[in-house]
Amino acid sequence: MGIPTYSSGDPILDFFYILFNGISEVPLFSSPVTGILILVGVLIASRKAGMMMVLAGLVGAGVAIVLGADYGLVTFGLFGYNSILTGMAFWSGPFVKANRATLSISIFGAAITAVAWMAFSHWMGDIFSPDLRGGVLNSVAIPGFTSSFIFTTWAMMYASKRYGHDIWPEIPEAPRAVSVKAAGVESKEDIDNSVQEPVENFKWTAKEFIKATLKGVSQVTFVENWKTGLFWVIGLTLAFELAPFIAGTQEDRPWFTNAYTAQWDEYSPLYLAGVMALIGSALGAGLSILMKLPTQETRIGLHGFNQVLVMIALTSFVPLTWQTFLMAVFATVACSVVIMPALQRFFGQWGLPALTGPFVFTAWVWLIAIYGFTNIPAGLGWSRP
Repeated sequence: MGIPTYSSGDPILDFFYILFNGISEVPLFSSPVTGILILVGVLIASRKAGMMMVLAGLVGAGVAIVLGADYGLVTFGLFGYNSILTGMAFWSGPFVKANRATLSISIFGAAITAVAWMAFSHWMGDIFSPDLRGGVLNSVAIPGFTSSFIFTTWAMMYASKRYGHDIWPEIPEAPRAVSVKAAGVESKEDIDNSVQEPVENFKWTAKEFIKATLKGVSQVTFVENWKTGLFWVIGLTLAFELAPFIAGTQEDRPWFTNAYTAQWDEYSPLYLAGVMALIGSALGAGLSILMKLPTQETRIGLHGFNQVLVMIALTSFVPLTWQTFLMAVFATVACSVVIMPALQRFFGQWGLPALTGPFVFTAWVWLIAIYGFTNIPAGLGWSRP
C-alpha cells in the first residue's frame, strides 16, 4: 500500500495527526492510537511532563511548518518526537531543575531540534547513498532515530553549565563518603577496612522485576512510573495507523493497518511492539542485575529504556524473521553489557547523561551491518537497495 498520507486539508484533523503521531514517533512509528495512550500514561505520572510533551511536540512541528518543511513529514509526526524528548529532558526530566530558565531552554531546544532533525535526516540519507546523490527519499540509508535529540540536548546541557542561572541540582554526597566522615576515618586503608557501604534490605521478587521492566518502558520519556509503562505497552500493541480516517483518500487502507510493521507489511497481524518493548526492558533489567549495576538504577528503569528502543527499531524497520529477532536480542544484549555502560562512563566525565545515545549507536551499527548480512531481510530503503 505504500507509506500512509496524514495530510487531510482539514486543519483540525491535521492538528490531531501532528500532535499524536509526533508522540507515537517517540517509539519510532506513526499511530495516533499509540500517541493518545502514551500521553494518557505520562499524564497519570506527571501533568507537568504531559504538558511539556504536548508543547514541545507542537513547537517542533510549528518550526518545521514555518521553515517550509514537507507538510506530509510534519503530519506524519517526524518533527515532533525528537523535540518532545528534548523538551521533556530539559524541564520535566530528572536531570535539571524545573524553573523559568529551564522552561525557556526546553522550548528553545524543542525548536532547534526540529532543524537538527532535518539535518540528520539529510545527512544519514546521503552519507550511505551509493552515489552520494540519492537524497532522503531515494538513497540506501539508515534512519536518524533520536540522534537530533541527543546531540542537541548534550550540547545544551553542556553549555548550560556555564550559565549563571540555577539549572543544575547539587550532587548529593555518596552514603559511603558520609559514613566515612561521620566515623572520623581519614586514611584510604581505614576507609577500605573499617567503613562499609550501607547494605540494602531490598530483594528482587517477580513483582519488583515486573515493575522495573514497566518502568524501563516509561523511562523512554524520563518518567518513572510502572502504570505509565503499562499504558505504553497497551498503546504499542494497539498500533493502528488510522490514516483511512482522511475522507477522499486512501480508501483502500483498512482501519487496522499496522504501524509497527508498516516498513514491510501493513496488513501484518503481528502487533508485537508492546511485546518487543517488554522483552527489551526485561533484558536490560536482568543483565543489569547480573552485572551488579546499582540496584536503584535498575529499580527505576534506567537500564531498560534504551533496550526498549533497540528491540522495537530492529524488529520494525526490518521484516521480522527468526534471524531478525535473534539479531535484535543480540543487539539489545550488546547495548546493555557494553555500549550503555561505556557511554554512561564517557559522558559522566562531563556530568551529562547518556540519554538515548546507547540506542542510537547500537541501532546504527546493526542496520549498517545488514548491508552485508544477506540472511537478514532489509527494510524498505534501509541499509540495502
